Amino acid sequence: MEFFGIPTSNEDTSKKYKEAIKEVRVIIINVDGVLTDGYIQYTESGDEIKTFYARDGFAIREAMKQGLKVTVISERPSRATLRRLIELGVTDIYLGIRNKFETYQELKVLYNVEDKECLYIGDDLSDVPILERVGFPCAPINAIEYLRNRVAYLSPYEGGKGCVRDIIETVLIEQGKWKYYKEP
Repeated sequence: MEFFGIPTSNEDTSKKYKEAIKEVRVIIINVDGVLTDGYIQYTESGDEIKTFYARDGFAIREAMKQGLKVTVISERPSRATLRRLIELGVTDIYLGIRNKFETYQELKVLYNVEDKECLYIGDDLSDVPILERVGFPCAPINAIEYLRNRVAYLSPYEGGKGCVRDIIETVLIEQGKWKYYKEP
């Protein structure tokens, strides 16, 4: 039996987990509820306000420096999100996307990768089709319960509060690319 591409059994899964992480070449991030806390605020004039966690941004930059592709797919268009991602140097930004799975399929062709080489961080039902296909599905601790019990890695951090940093750091450590980590 498999849950989101990860075989389930009574055996020790840490080996499979580490093998799956080592395959990751592309990190795909949802915005609302993952890169942000999921709250959407507006000013009196109608401008959108979003809060981004600086440590998540550091990890995104580090992943790109280490040769991983980082991209963002969101159902909502957002100038605030676009501005933050441009500041971070993310070039493949997909905002206002109605069919995230279709965009995911296009990204695989663009990057010439297979499902097993992709990591996706999602928090809600619209993320399920991608989470079911990628090699390493992840979610923040405050994702909907349906996802929390089905992803390969559940970050102990909430969306917009360090989950992206935690997941990217975990990947880079396992791949031997997190220069800030020393073996104990």
